[in-house]
Amino acid sequence: MAQTEHMHGVVIRVRREGDVMLTLLTPEHGKVNVIAKGARSLKGPQMPLSQLFAYGDFELYRRGDLYWLNTGELIENFRGLSADLDALNLASYFCEVASVVSDAELPARELVRLLLNSLHFLEKGAASEALIKGVFEWRIMAYQGIFPALNRCMECAKDAIDDFSLDVAGGGLLCPSCRRRHESLAQLSQQRTDATPMVLLTPAVLHAIRFTLSTPLEKMLAFRLEDARDEELLSRAGELFLRYHLDVDFPSLQMYHHMKKGV
Repeated sequence: MAQTEHMHGVVIRVRREGDVMLTLLTPEHGKVNVIAKGARSLKGPQMPLSQLFAYGDFELYRRGDLYWLNTGELIENFRGLSADLDALNLASYFCEVASVVSDAELPARELVRLLLNSLHFLEKGAASEALIKGVFEWRIMAYQGIFPALNRCMECAKDAIDDFSLDVAGGGLLCPSCRRRHESLAQLSQQRTDATPMVLLTPAVLHAIRFTLSTPLEKMLAFRLEDARDEELLSRAGELFLRYHLDVDFPSLQMYHHMKKGV
């Protein structure tokens, strides 16, 4: 008889082709693929554990290279996310990102905490969607060890104060004069300026990014931006930076923006 083992984890992907295949994000083992054979039964004990966002204690047994779900205990299902389509799409995007930056058999304790915190904040409406999204994206880049230098212009070393731009591709800040020089060179060489996007940051957003990258995870939302436009800017800058450096398209993110536009 196969030996069982327990794993705490959150379901970040569900595929229903034949048997139900779950992808768990776990603190100790990173990304784990699990077959949930009984999850198709609406009244079966595996059903609550086989939903996207389900966080629980999973009792698994291993057969060859595959894990199979035996039973388990649901800890949190984040059911409230289903009441808001925008929050649901955003939460799905968070799970897609977590899947991209995690690997099998590589511990992911901080990533699990970040994902669970972000799902909780979304469900409870602890802050605006834009703020939660931006903080999540910047924390993901910190988790990956990919984040910009934010103290001075990366060209002339001028201290960053006002009207500095984030050079997404270059991974740093540009002062106004150095940005103008970059844009002039791009035009002269007939390069598309949108190929290496730049984002003009307000002082408040620059401070927010610095705080987000440096603060302990439990304080990730221990600040607010007074202007909703700054929240959107934090989110846009984080999204551009994450998508450029991960080089991945996220279907749930596209759906989120599609629905936000009311198309």
